[in-house]
Amino acid sequence: MRRTKRNDGQLPRNAPPLEVEITHIGGRGDGIGSASYTHKYETKTYTIFVPTSLPGEIVLAQPISINAQGIKTRILELVRQSDQRQTPGCNSFPACGGCNFQHWSRPAIASWKHDLVAHFLSRHDLEPDQMRPMQSSPPASRRRATFQVKRMKDSAIVGFHERNSHHIVAPDGCVILEPALIDLQSALHDFASTHLDAGNVLTAHANLLDNGLCVLLSGQDKWPSSLLAALTDWASKPIFAGAPLARLSVNDGHVPMLLFAPTPAEIRFGDIGIDPPAGAFLQATQHGEASLQAAVAEITAGASRVIDLFAGCGTLSVPLVSQLTHLLAVEQDAASLAALKAGANKAKCGARVKTMQRDLMNAPIQPVDLDHFDAAIIDPPRNGAAAQCAELALSNIPVIAMVSCNPATFARDAEALTYGGYRLDWMQIIDQFLFSNHLEIVARFTKI
Repeated sequence: MRRTKRNDGQLPRNAPPLEVEITHIGGRGDGIGSASYTHKYETKTYTIFVPTSLPGEIVLAQPISINAQGIKTRILELVRQSDQRQTPGCNSFPACGGCNFQHWSRPAIASWKHDLVAHFLSRHDLEPDQMRPMQSSPPASRRRATFQVKRMKDSAIVGFHERNSHHIVAPDGCVILEPALIDLQSALHDFASTHLDAGNVLTAHANLLDNGLCVLLSGQDKWPSSLLAALTDWASKPIFAGAPLARLSVNDGHVPMLLFAPTPAEIRFGDIGIDPPAGAFLQATQHGEASLQAAVAEITAGASRVIDLFAGCGTLSVPLVSQLTHLLAVEQDAASLAALKAGANKAKCGARVKTMQRDLMNAPIQPVDLDHFDAAIIDPPRNGAAAQCAELALSNIPVIAMVSCNPATFARDAEALTYGGYRLDWMQIIDQFLFSNHLEIVARFTKI
């Protein structure tokens, strides 16, 4: 009989606990300290990662796993507590993986996020001429969520993955989500309890649009006709108290199959309505979206020809169309571009909007083509846009509006722009992600 090997790096359950003083919070949201530990007969000082701890606290922590970065632990006891610690608003914290910091006061979180951005800027010798005050979205405003739906033997569970785990936690008293998404969680639970077979697991990607919820289900290699019929019947019932169901689709071989859409789904960017593809990426909150749109509009004011790089459905550029003579939206996802163009055509401004499907990571727009524009908007994914920013740095575009959700890659890409002769005029943190380690940055660069 073969024995199951211990996971690489996993420490024994009876590993002796460590007393650790937390010196700071790392970029992933864990409290960090150091302690002496004996591993494989060698004693040395390790970096210790302690989720849900705060600077200045002393904790008794249980070692869980070890790797080249250090030792991951969990709190057994708070020996000395920070005066910044508060009672979490959600009963599922910290088990639910949606939040890092419900135990930390909001002013302290804001200060930490500001310092995190400043740290990455300093590593690249960057300092904006002006750092504008942070804007934060209010509680109960998160309008997108990815629920895990699982049918068990006697019940069902709908919620989020526990951090670094496949275990599902159903949030109880969530203070982050829009109420309509909490209602959807309850409706999905009722459906799963009635119609899913034991062991079935689905993923529900949900966006709250202007006219209701857009839900994309995945997790089945082949959707049984009986399940599709049950979903269609469920969608048509008036069971969604907070917001109607605007569209229900299932992922059928990575292609969304529409099951229910009484009217076209819609989200408005400025005066233009967009019917985004199922599962489309949208900004996390309406407040965050409006803040980013206002900043980008300010940065690009006076421009008549704008290029939007990593355009998505046009969140940042479509509101500008009425003031432009030409917008080129560049994006890899064909469905997002089609939605953007269809919305512009419906609003009778399609002649001013052109789209280009392109993988900007591997085929960035070259300076000779960038120089036709008065302004550029760039909002890349978390790993940034090193290749495209290298080309932007060589261009003569007068002004660039950069949006980023990753301070590390923002600083790297900003450095490339400054080497190319751009000045970082101002930047601002937009916090759409309450009680988490995530944030958005918007910044204005001008060619010197």
